[in-house]
Amino acid sequence: MSVDSLWSKIDLSVKSPPGQGVTGEVAEPAAEDRFKPWAKWKVRLLDLIGSAVWIYVIIKLFVFDIDTYLIEEFVPDLAGALDYRFLFIGGIFVLLVLFSKGRRLKYLYVTFFPLVVSFWKIPKWFYKAKSWIAVFTFLNVAATAFRYLKWNVTTRFLALLSLVGVAASGNHVILAICAAYLGLYFILLMARTIWFSIKPSHFLKSQQTLIDKVSSASFVAQITSVSAELKDSSLEKFSAAQLTTFQSNLGMAVLCSRATYYWAYQLEKYRTSAAALVLSAVAYASLYVQGVIVFSVINWALFKMDPAAFAYSDAPSFLQVAYYSLFHGAGSALSPVSSVAVAVKIATNVVAPLFITALVTQFLINRRQVEQDAAAEEAVKKIKAAGAELEKRFRQEYEISTEEAITRLQELGENFFLTAITAMSSQLPPDYDSE
Repeated sequence: MSVDSLWSKIDLSVKSPPGQGVTGEVAEPAAEDRFKPWAKWKVRLLDLIGSAVWIYVIIKLFVFDIDTYLIEEFVPDLAGALDYRFLFIGGIFVLLVLFSKGRRLKYLYVTFFPLVVSFWKIPKWFYKAKSWIAVFTFLNVAATAFRYLKWNVTTRFLALLSLVGVAASGNHVILAICAAYLGLYFILLMARTIWFSIKPSHFLKSQQTLIDKVSSASFVAQITSVSAELKDSSLEKFSAAQLTTFQSNLGMAVLCSRATYYWAYQLEKYRTSAAALVLSAVAYASLYVQGVIVFSVINWALFKMDPAAFAYSDAPSFLQVAYYSLFHGAGSALSPVSSVAVAVKIATNVVAPLFITALVTQFLINRRQVEQDAAAEEAVKKIKAAGAELEKRFRQEYEISTEEAITRLQELGENFFLTAITAMSSQLPPDYDSE
């Protein structure tokens, strides 16, 4: 089919004039009249309440029974009521939701606060930041966490159990097992942190796979192609419905082509940004903090098993043991005496220079990766190749270029797709799609 025979079927007169069919109808109340936004102070108060409630829930489920401790400590006469707390709390919540009318949304806001943060606050922050580098950094972290979810959950849960075991138990066997696991956990954590800091990013390669799958998906071909009905040579003019379908498919086809190039360009900017260095710095800072905690708890476990393992003038507190366990070797309150305590102290002092060496090395390697990561460059090139393939399919389907299609969309009065297409195209370097 020639260009003229396809585009000659367009008759803009079949479109309904703006405003037709609404005369005499009662206008719907404006959205702002029906749903007034909450005041900022109210949102911040609900954020504070939601954070407090969910911190309590996490502590209750994964750390220790905080409400039992508070009741037994301050109101021991009400200890029997703890057996019915969930029934009591659930009943109060149901009554509040059912009979509080306008406040229902506020209770639901607090109840589903983690979802509010995940699906509203974080996307809203990214939107306000207007930074795709921040978006890709977040996606990179989320994808890595999900990819190694089983490992992370298992090792960290066991580490948490070990911390609780050392804090709550006086049994020497339990203390030894917990201390040994924490030492093993930190060794593995340090090795993985160093390994991931020099390993090429899997995230960028996964974007290439994602773009390939989406661009070749059948539903994408369906919503971007001209149907056989519209191509039928016996059809002289598009009806209003057919013109709407054609316009929608044309807009979606151009949008997919532009979006692929736009995605490749933003990934290229992310690859050359300092995001990898920032992530590495955060990872090493987390490693340092966890190292201090692990060695502090190990030394505390040794002290509980054998107080004579250390020399001290007065019985040290946990904070003094933590100060003694710092990587820089501080600790005048006590000093190691037993072989095990000396070995732990040597390990602590060995980790410190190793940590610094790994940090500096990692920054140097990462800087080189940021500038010359061949794997990432290949991923961006292949995504651009997918964009070129979409452009080729578009020309075969509509027999015009995407640039010409944008002009046609303007003539058709398209708004939704054209706004997104123009916004993305304006941020691409000149001739980016021809590289």
